[in-house]
Amino acid sequence: MPVVRRVSTNPGRKFLVGCEMSKYVFGSLALGLALIATAPVQAASSWSFTTGGTEANANSFGNTRTYSAGTNQNVTISAWSDTKNSGSGANTVTNAYIQNAYLGSYSGGLGVTNRDGATGAGDTNEGTIANTSVPGHTMDNSVRYDSMLFDFGTGKSVALNSVTVGWWYSDSDITVLAYTGTGTPTFVSANQGYASLLSSGWSVVKASAGTTGTANYSNAAGNTPQQSSDASKYVPLAVNDLNVSARYWLVGALNNLVQALPNGATVNAGNDYVKIAAISATYKTPEPSSMVLASGALAGIMLMRRRRKN
Repeated sequence: MPVVRRVSTNPGRKFLVGCEMSKYVFGSLALGLALIATAPVQAASSWSFTTGGTEANANSFGNTRTYSAGTNQNVTISAWSDTKNSGSGANTVTNAYIQNAYLGSYSGGLGVTNRDGATGAGDTNEGTIANTSVPGHTMDNSVRYDSMLFDFGTGKSVALNSVTVGWWYSDSDITVLAYTGTGTPTFVSANQGYASLLSSGWSVVKASAGTTGTANYSNAAGNTPQQSSDASKYVPLAVNDLNVSARYWLVGALNNLVQALPNGATVNAGNDYVKIAAISATYKTPEPSSMVLASGALAGIMLMRRRRKN
């Protein structure tokens, strides 16, 4: 039986309609892609830690504090230190694991109380959560290495722009890392020491090694007076000139277990005592309207191709 093909009675009109549709689809695609490419960089968001915040698991090791910079702009912070399996040795013990600590909130910023103060272990000047011994509320590198983990939330990625040291004593060198691996950082749920961070998903964010290495920043407090709770005098430290984006960020007192100091280093670990008063960061998310427009245009192209084949 012969095949009967249906022939358009007005091929000219069909051609014109197809051309107009092509112009619309490709125009929409071009506009969407242009909007994505030229969308203005979102303004940096800032979080202050000298007041406010919501605490979970209060007054206990492993607590967290959450701060907001606006709608859906939350950061949850926890404290960590290498006190597990550390014995009574000094901070160079390589078999010590990172363990959760207590994150305290003070007028001079956030500080860390690790577990040594409660056990009488190596870091005997650490103090306790309830201040039953001499307070040691700073994030420091005296005997143990203290740090803070900043979590910006599921599906979020930010480029950290600055870290502001508040109250400080002796020196204010810090270490800053971004987690560019997959899943959650290993030390959150398994035994891990600081020395293996750079080989397990953590990345440096500083371009030039200088005399501190690419993980470390010297004199983070700048010209801020020591032991000051006057936030108006705090000076932000610009970080992350590599413009790395990540959900998780780790900020700690200068840590030469993470990265050995280079030859000729002018800084040393062991005498840095700081509290973190604020941070700023830029969210890295595409403009939703632009993405929808581009996606719609791509869907239109696929539909046109199907019709032409038929």
